[in-house]
Amino acid sequence: MKTMTLFAALLLTTAAAQTDKSYPDLPVGIKNGVGGMIGQTLYAGLGTAGQKFYALDLSKPERQWTEIASFPDAARDQAVAAVMNDKLYVFGGSGKSSPEATTAVFNQVHAYDPASNSWALLPTRAPRDIVGGAVVVQGDQIVMFGGVNKNIFDGYFKDIAAAGSDKTKSDAVARAYFSGRPQDYFFGQDIEAYNPKTNTWQSLGTLPFGGRAGAAAINQNGSLTVVGGEVKPGLRSPASYQGQFSNGALTWQDLGDLPAPPSHPVQDGVAGAFGGVSGGAVLVAGGANFPGSNAKFNSGTLYAHEGLTKTWYSDVYALRSGQWTIVGQLPQAQGYGLSLQNGNEILLVGGEVQGGAASTQVFSIELSGDQLLLHP
Repeated sequence: MKTMTLFAALLLTTAAAQTDKSYPDLPVGIKNGVGGMIGQTLYAGLGTAGQKFYALDLSKPERQWTEIASFPDAARDQAVAAVMNDKLYVFGGSGKSSPEATTAVFNQVHAYDPASNSWALLPTRAPRDIVGGAVVVQGDQIVMFGGVNKNIFDGYFKDIAAAGSDKTKSDAVARAYFSGRPQDYFFGQDIEAYNPKTNTWQSLGTLPFGGRAGAAAINQNGSLTVVGGEVKPGLRSPASYQGQFSNGALTWQDLGDLPAPPSHPVQDGVAGAFGGVSGGAVLVAGGANFPGSNAKFNSGTLYAHEGLTKTWYSDVYALRSGQWTIVGQLPQAQGYGLSLQNGNEILLVGGEVQGGAASTQVFSIELSGDQLLLHP
């Protein structure tokens, strides 16, 4: 009888852990970081966390973030990461290789193994730069695309460093950098796939709609939805596309623009939005843009975000039957955080809030019919 009582108690404890939808805040605010979910454990780090990484075991009744092994290389922003074979793979990013160095793009690949709580630098390099790119998992491959061009991006920071405290020179560098056409920035259009088992790379073609930085990418059973992102620094796209994986390639269709948010008359597109799948629908939430930038660009102004205010959003969009609708709002306007899929929930971990501060908040969103549920 005591054995049955203990067994029943264990079942109740396990069930409670599985249905608990409350999440503790991060130990530090994390924006422009990376993370993933291995089993029932969340991992988050880099970005404003520096080299630090943290783990949250959702199977435990008392949920608490714990610090794990630090990233073994230079701290970096806007890397991409994916989980495969019970490991977290981290690609690229931008940062300083030493305190005196200028900001530059990295192309290394690191893997974290939770079984040994250790990192390894893998004997490979990404074929193209990976900063502000998008990543999804498809079969036995980690698929990446988009992001900035290394030579142009690195060059901008070298020129800014050379200008030093001379505002006239630094303003001239910024104006030259931001006054190009979208195609002049050579954002990544190649779709590259990495197979961790064979440590090899494969081309899956190119993006037919041009390179993007900070786009949301969601893979739902081999159907890849790509939303927004920058087409050049400071200018976002309101467009969305869907590609179907088949025979080592992608075939694409245009899904149209996101609807305008309630707070603005037009949709200027968003970068740094969260994304995932819930209730059978693709959800895209939050992100940031410069309202009015597309109108200025369409009127012939290449430095389209000059004088405009960067604005963050809380709108949550759902793609159902090929149509986008707004289904709710996040608790606050935010973007540039982590989106992690946990069953029907989409976990939103950290991010950047209005004004640029890094958030410690962790919560989930879930679509039930037409109702957006928030789980703090």
